[in-house]
Amino acid sequence: MLLGRLLTRSGDQAWDFAVPIVLLQLLPGNLRFAALYYLLIRIATVLFLPRLSSLIDHIDRLKASKLGILLQLIGVLVGFASVIVLARTSPHDFESHEFISIFIVLVASGIVSQLGSTFMDISIANDLVPSSFDYDKLAAFNSRLRQVDLFTEVGSPVLAGALLLMTSTHWPLLGFSLIAIWNVLSFFPEYGILKSIFNERPDLKDKPLKIDSTTKQSIFAQIRDGWSSFFRDPIALVVLAYSFLWLSVLSPHGVLLTAYLKDGWNLPELTIGIFRGLGALFGLLATVLFPLILRRVSVNRASFLFLSFQAVMLVIGYLLFLRADSFGQIGFLVLILFSRVGLYGFSLGEMQIRQTGIGPQVRGEVNGFANALTALATIGLYGAGVALPSTEDFKYLVLSSVGFVVLALVVYGSWYRRQSKSKK
Repeated sequence: MLLGRLLTRSGDQAWDFAVPIVLLQLLPGNLRFAALYYLLIRIATVLFLPRLSSLIDHIDRLKASKLGILLQLIGVLVGFASVIVLARTSPHDFESHEFISIFIVLVASGIVSQLGSTFMDISIANDLVPSSFDYDKLAAFNSRLRQVDLFTEVGSPVLAGALLLMTSTHWPLLGFSLIAIWNVLSFFPEYGILKSIFNERPDLKDKPLKIDSTTKQSIFAQIRDGWSSFFRDPIALVVLAYSFLWLSVLSPHGVLLTAYLKDGWNLPELTIGIFRGLGALFGLLATVLFPLILRRVSVNRASFLFLSFQAVMLVIGYLLFLRADSFGQIGFLVLILFSRVGLYGFSLGEMQIRQTGIGPQVRGEVNGFANALTALATIGLYGAGVALPSTEDFKYLVLSSVGFVVLALVVYGSWYRRQSKSKK
């Protein structure tokens, strides 16, 4: 499972890194197309992921794996073909039917690829994993999964960036083509690994399937009823709290914070790069600490402690940010790094609460809505960046980010107290 995760995540991260850069190379000076590409993908995720992921509850796990990998494969192949056509036509008239058609196909391929990737993530991390391991081993395995994610988050863009530098007079997109080949080739061993798991453990392949009683409803009625059903789920408040954390610009890997550090504070690229790398290392520290703390306290309490730590670090960090001097700047960045320990620790706890708190027959549907909620939060975050584009306005984004983290703590704390009382 870990090897399969490494293969699929490395390809996904490399592809997500390469596509906007290639778009900017082909369409210099037109950042709006790269922004629109990702905005439409996020919107489509919110709209279509819950319905797609509900299929996990209606088919066996091998078929779910086939579907997820097939969607990713189609998305990458069509996306690659779209970029090649775009490069050969070199459109300058952005209102032409030719350009609009190519761009629509490219966006559609990105949507299919993203849906397939998230579908696989839910199918494996939120369904197969909790069915494969005993409760006392879940935390350790989840930590390994997160470590793989962090490794690919840092390593894949670096390798993809090196590949993008490879070009030739006859084939300018040589590096991008290699990234596409890398992504496509990763799907086959991933499927082979999953198939071998099901051959070794046939009991994992089949599961109790959910009987759908909403097939006669319209798609809009299904979405409305699905959201209503999701928020009635016992773990809905946990997911809601986690989604609030996505409304924060205070991430070392965040585009908005990176832009502010460069434009507002005039920090050199090397310093920003080191800061981003340290962000991953502090996240890695959380994956080591979480299983250790879980030996002493429950997963609910451990999650509360990590989220509290993140909130405290960011509140103090905001006070240092207001100083607007070198001491305040350094302290602000250091406390953001420490807050990553709390964030990643809480994300591990939230994952385990979802794994064990959602019934096996509705894991696909509920986790689909949970992922759609975080995608919706991401749209809100970038919408705030558009509404407050000035460097001078960044202080409001910092304040709102701290506010949403504190709100997440309040929401999760209310759920945690309710759960504690029910167990007494």
